[in-house]
Parts: sequence; C-alpha cells; structure tokens
Amino acid sequence: MANRLTGTAAALLVATLLSGCDTMTPDECKSANWHDVGMRDGLAGRTMSVLDGHAKSCAKAGTSIDSASYVAGRQRGLQDFCRIENAAPLGLNGGAYAGVCPASLDVEFRRRHQAGYAVYTLRSQISGLDSRGERLQRRLRDADKDESKQLAATDKDDERKRIRREFDERRRDVRNELRDIDRNLQGTRDALRSAEYALDTFR
Repeated sequence: MANRLTGTAAALLVATLLSGCDTMTPDECKSANWHDVGMRDGLAGRTMSVLDGHAKSCAKAGTSIDSASYVAGRQRGLQDFCRIENAAPLGLNGGAYAGVCPASLDVEFRRRHQAGYAVYTLRSQISGLDSRGERLQRRLRDADKDESKQLAATDKDDERKRIRREFDERRRDVRNELRDIDRNLQGTRDALRSAEYALDTFR
C-alpha cells in the first residue's frame, strides 16, 4: 500500500509535525504577520486555544496580537487542512485531529483520520515488537558469550554446573519472552492487514 503524500497533504503534514514545537519568541511577536500566523495554525489543524498561548507569549514581550487577522488567516488555513483527502494521510503519519473542521465535514474527516491512525498505531506496535525481539536475540548471543567466558575461568565441576544452570535459566526466560513477542506479532499483523484493507476503501 502506498504511503506517500503529495501536494497539500504533504505540506499539511509538515506543518502539523513542526508547529507543535513552535513557540513565539519576543522577536517573532514584534515582527509577526498575524494573518500568516493564523494560517499556519489553521494548516496545522490547531484549535483556537493556541491563540491564548500566543497572546501570553507576546504580552511578555510587550506586544499585542491582531486577533481579527489571526482568525481570518486561521480560517484560510483550515480550508486546506479540512480537505477530506487529507484526513487519512494525516492519521497514517501520526498527526492528530482536534475536531477543528466544520460540522458538515467533521464526521467523515474524523472517520478517515481514524482509519489512517489505526494503521499508523499498528505499524508502530509492530516496529516496537520487532525492536524488542532484536534486543532479546542480542541478549541470547551475549549470554552464550558470557557463559563461555565464565566456564573458561574455572575448572571446578560444581562451579561449572552452577554457571550452566544459571545461564540455562536466563536463556529460558528470554526464549519465553520471544515466544510471547511472536504471538503478539502474529495478532498485530493480522489486525494491521484488516486496518490497511479498511483504509484502502477510502482511496
């Protein structure tokens, strides 16, 4: 399944991912074009509550905000953000939806966003399980090396038996974890196939 964004959807995603880290510095407040600030926040799907944060930041800098220009810019940005074709890619790339679209679009936008986000979530879970499995495999290899070193360092039978018993238990615990991961991976991959099929119905 294709996982590429083009045009407005790509710009929307970049704005969404980056804007969450933005803060308005004193210099930004003093030079702000509030229509542009609003449009940026609208493109990112941010709520009007963000304007309160801007106001507080700029008050500290001794500057005021132009609410009317901000609102006009935000509405313009939301027109692009709320295009139905943007909803699934937004979710598919982990972007949040805060219910900012008009009521006439909200239900469908939310439905498509959730379908994309479900795929994103399951893919993230699979990636996490794969990474955990790789770490456990490394632990098995390290256990073999450590056991060999400890066995080579002693010639006492009792001590060698203890070492082997200890490492056998350690490996058994790791293998049990690996079996759990394999079961979880199987279920999660099945769920992902279903989620991807559901997402494809919107394409």
